[in-house]
Amino acid sequence: MTERSNRCIEEYRTQTRRTAAPDFAAKCLDRLGLADRYLAIESAIGPVYVAWNPVGVSAVRQASDSEAFERWFRKRFARRALPATGEAPIVESVRRALAGESVPELAIDLRDCTPFEADVLRKAREIGRGHARPYAWLAREINRPRAVRAVGSALANNPVPLLIPCHRVVRSDYSSGEYVFGSDVKRKLLEREGLDLPAITDLVRHGYHYLGQPDDGCFCLPTCGNVIHDEHLVRFHSVDEAIAQGLEPCTTCRPMAA
Repeated sequence: MTERSNRCIEEYRTQTRRTAAPDFAAKCLDRLGLADRYLAIESAIGPVYVAWNPVGVSAVRQASDSEAFERWFRKRFARRALPATGEAPIVESVRRALAGESVPELAIDLRDCTPFEADVLRKAREIGRGHARPYAWLAREINRPRAVRAVGSALANNPVPLLIPCHRVVRSDYSSGEYVFGSDVKRKLLEREGLDLPAITDLVRHGYHYLGQPDDGCFCLPTCGNVIHDEHLVRFHSVDEAIAQGLEPCTTCRPMAA
């Protein structure tokens, strides 16, 4: 091949070689209907940005504006989120969930979580409104009783707080503990959902870790939403005390796991 031919080929390669635009991948995904879209939606703590894709809801976050949310999203997931151009069918389910309804059919995208984190978050999602569970309870429920600290880290990495209610997981003394939106917000959310945290922490401070309901024949954790606080309620220091009174563990809060 002549020198002139080599030069022509190189010039052709130089002219035709292109570097993809920074948003090329995002645009391709969007055309295929696979991109994350987002919208600001009202919640119990004010407006939050919610992102979703065909797998499910991928993110919930507070942000000062859409640009701040997009920066956070790109840093967290290493991909872009695009403003919604209309309301997808999933948005109505998100609105209901953020308003406090139980929406079990709402799909959540946990692909960016590790398998352990996903196990923790799926279990946390089972904790209903008006209930709370200790970190140790959750660790035992996923058969990792020694992983209490790791459970806390997994909850801190929750990409969809409020929809997966990590605020319903509390410390062993039933104080609220840390939260992505702040410990004060966590406490207010729990109290809004019906838990009297000051009364519960006072019980535990006096050594009472279980509450018995003789009329129902069961005993519960202090944060079980099934507990009816009346004159028939009995306090217990331990599981053994409750069982000695002929009570069975509550099948909802499963106090043995705590």
